[in-house]
Amino acid sequence: MKKRKLPDHAELVSLEEASKRLGRGFSRRSMLRRIDSSEWQEGIHWIDDRRPGSSKRLIKINLTAVSEWRTTPAAKR
Repeated sequence: MKKRKLPDHAELVSLEEASKRLGRGFSRRSMLRRIDSSEWQEGIHWIDDRRPGSSKRLIKINLTAVSEWRTTPAAKR
């Protein structure tokens, strides 16, 4: 899969930090569900920051993109 370049203003944080900062409705589990269902796109809303050869995902959430996504009405996403 080709990796996309994130914008310079992207603020990447861990799932736990994103859950704290985004608040209600954004638990670790709900964010993983959005990632696994492709509701959030890799390279835009999140990245897999694992080292080469690692089998476990190390997900970083782009708070800037998620905040924009959050303010967009569901019918227009």
